[in-house]
Amino acid sequence: MEEKETNKLAYIFTEREQDGLYSFLAFFVWPFGVLVSTLSNWRKPWSKNVFWLFCVFFGLTFIIASEGEADSDRYARLFLSYAKSNMDISELMNSFYAEGGSFVDVASPLITYLVSRFTDKPAALFAVFGMIFGYFYSRNIWFLLGKVKGNLTAISILFLFTFAIINPIWNINGFRMWTAAQIFLFGTLQYLVNGKKSGLVWSCCSVLFHFSFLFSLGILVIYIFLQNRVTLYFSLFIATSFIKEIDLVWMRSLLMFLPDIFHTKVANYTSVGYAESLNEMHQAINWYVPFSQVALKMVVYAGVIYVFTRVRASLKMLSGLENLFCYGMLLYAASNIFSFIPSGYRFIHISNTFIISFLFIFINVYNNYKGIGVLKKISVPMLGFYAVVVMRMGMDYYGLMTVMGNPIVAIIQKVDVPLIDVVKGLL
Repeated sequence: MEEKETNKLAYIFTEREQDGLYSFLAFFVWPFGVLVSTLSNWRKPWSKNVFWLFCVFFGLTFIIASEGEADSDRYARLFLSYAKSNMDISELMNSFYAEGGSFVDVASPLITYLVSRFTDKPAALFAVFGMIFGYFYSRNIWFLLGKVKGNLTAISILFLFTFAIINPIWNINGFRMWTAAQIFLFGTLQYLVNGKKSGLVWSCCSVLFHFSFLFSLGILVIYIFLQNRVTLYFSLFIATSFIKEIDLVWMRSLLMFLPDIFHTKVANYTSVGYAESLNEMHQAINWYVPFSQVALKMVVYAGVIYVFTRVRASLKMLSGLENLFCYGMLLYAASNIFSFIPSGYRFIHISNTFIISFLFIFINVYNNYKGIGVLKKISVPMLGFYAVVVMRMGMDYYGLMTVMGNPIVAIIQKVDVPLIDVVKGLL
């Protein structure tokens, strides 16, 4: 009897889990190849974990930027300084949220310190960064996939891919900000779409990674108070699009309501000198980068206008979708104003993740709705252009090791040649 039960369990394991086990084992031979295979089996329960595992591998093979101003270079330098020091963890804890202190975020320096107690290899730090970022990244992607009824269409895949690369895995280059964005998205989607109040806990945790998410949380509190007011949010969404400039001194004084520990950061982010340095940096960027942002913006605006003018009444039948639409517009409207603060433009990217996630679900639900074909025709070339540009930018942070290597080789040998340099060398 026991033998029959054992055989039955073995059969179930073979049928349901064997392909997943093979994928995990094959991952250590060729992670990128397994990733591609996994994406075609996205309904399998193990698929998101293989994707997550690849994010860890990406961090392990991540190419740290050489420029002194790049965030990843600063993370690596801080990590090495911790690894060489005998600093006690209590000293680090005392520097958190201390007036005049260097840290107003807890997570990143604490993670950096803890990893430095075990190794002095920056690759290990970025593997941990990839693990944390990748967990929420994979869950956010599969959250949207969980809303798919039937098969993915070509246009759905394009919107999903766009969602994935608005805040891609190589954004561990700016681990603090962009991990906070993934965590905030993770919690807020759970709350807005699924009605899980526990998601708000994760939304609040984003502040531990980057203090600026007090802004997103503030907008979420306003939304919770006002609830769904589609016309009001749409009016703000459109009206704020025509704001041309904002007084930095006025904005700085407005933000001084924050606790004293944040005042130094606020002063730095709203200083004229910082604004000028960012402006010079943006002027040096290739023309196609800002144009790609314009292309994405056109799709976002076309989608919002279409939904508001044609189907907003139907959204009331799907409260979760209406919640996401309303909060996305409100956050985007606030981000339009906040974007005039140096580095505040990053909240436009975060707003885009909410709008694009809404459009992805909407297109799957209302795939044949009257007039939606026009939105699709606008989206294909614009999102295609955006995708090409973002993928090109990502090539600065990964190389052949990420595409062709495996964890064993990556641990033994570190290769710091970006893939874009390899491509240019072949042309």
